[in-house]
Amino acid sequence: MNLFASLFSIAALCAVNLACSAAPAQQKSLLPKPDLPGIPMNAPCRDDVVAKNCEMDTIIWLRGMPLKAMWHQRDYQRLDQVLLALCAEDTRLPDGQPELMVFSRTFVTLIGTLKDWNGLGALLREWRSKAPDSPAQALIETMYWHAYAWHGRGGGYAQSVPPEAWDLFRERLAKASARLAEIKAVAGNCPLWHSLNIEVMIDSSAPRARLNGAYEEAVKAFPASQQVHFAMSRSKEPKWGGEPGEYERFSRRAVSLSQRDEGSALYARLFWIRDCNCEDAVGFGRPGDPDWKLMKAGFEDMLRRYPDQVHNRNKFASFACRANDRDTYHKLRRELGDQILDSLWADSWKVEVCDRRMEKNDGRD
Repeated sequence: MNLFASLFSIAALCAVNLACSAAPAQQKSLLPKPDLPGIPMNAPCRDDVVAKNCEMDTIIWLRGMPLKAMWHQRDYQRLDQVLLALCAEDTRLPDGQPELMVFSRTFVTLIGTLKDWNGLGALLREWRSKAPDSPAQALIETMYWHAYAWHGRGGGYAQSVPPEAWDLFRERLAKASARLAEIKAVAGNCPLWHSLNIEVMIDSSAPRARLNGAYEEAVKAFPASQQVHFAMSRSKEPKWGGEPGEYERFSRRAVSLSQRDEGSALYARLFWIRDCNCEDAVGFGRPGDPDWKLMKAGFEDMLRRYPDQVHNRNKFASFACRANDRDTYHKLRRELGDQILDSLWADSWKVEVCDRRMEKNDGRD
C-alpha cells in the first residue's frame, strides 16, 4: 500500500488528529488552528468570523501558519497527512472557499517570498529522496518549478521577453509538468493536482485539445472544485487566447456542473476572480460581460450557505453598484453598515462613489 493510500485509511478513521466532526462541510475545518500566544481570546480572527478587522486574507494567513511550521520543522509526514485530509474532505473556509486552497496559497506565498531557489530546490530534493511517493512533496515541488519558471521569464509583455528567458520558462515548466506526471497515480485523486496541471498546461501553451481534455478529466472527478474551474477559466480570457464571450459561456457551464453543491455561486465567484482594481474591472452591458441576473442569484446562493460573511456581502454590493441595481445595493449597504472592506471595491467604484450613485433618483448615470 503506498503512502497516499495508507494515509487515506488513517484519515478515514479520524486518526490523524484533525477535526472529524459530523457538522456540515462548511462548518468544520481539517487544518489545525494556529496557536496565537499572547492574543486575547476575544481578539479579531480568534473565532474565524470575518469582519472589517478580520479579513479573509488574515484568516487564510493564520490557517497557513501550522503548515509553514511543519515545513520549517521538516515534519513532512504531517504535511502529507494534512494534504490528504484536505483532498478527501470538502471542508470550507468561512466565506465558502475550499480549505484546500490554504495549502496551495501558503506554499505559493512561501516560495514567492523566499525566492531562495537553490535552497528551496535542495530541500525539495532531500525530501523527495526520503519519500519519493509523497504527494505533498510533489505538489509543492510543482509550485516551486512553476514559480521559478515565472521568475526566469519575468512579468513583462511577451514581446519584451528575451529568447533566453523564454528558454528558462519552458525548461522549468517542463520540470513542473514532469513532476505532476510522475505523481499522478498517487495524487491524481486530489483536485489540487488537477488545478496545478491545468495551470502548467496553460503557461506551457499546450494544444487546446489537450487542455480541454485535462479539464474534462478534472471536472468528471471534481465537478464542484472551485480551484479546477478557476484554473481553467484563465484560458477563456482573451489575453490568454479565449474568444470574445467565451469566459461567460464557460462560467455558465461551470454552474451547470457544480449546481448540486454550489447552486449558482460559481458564476459569481468566476467573475469575482476576474475582477481587479484596474481599468479592466468587471462591468455590465457589453458583449461578454456577466449576466447580472445570474450573478445576483450566485451571490444569493453564496449568502444562503455562508450568511454572516462580510467578505462576500462587500463584493456583492460592489457588483450591485456597477450593475445599477439600487434595491439590492441599498439592502446590502444597510446590512454592512460600517463593515466595509475597501480592497473588495474596484478603483473608481469605491463605496463613497457607489453611495452617491445610488442616491440618484432618476435611475440614470
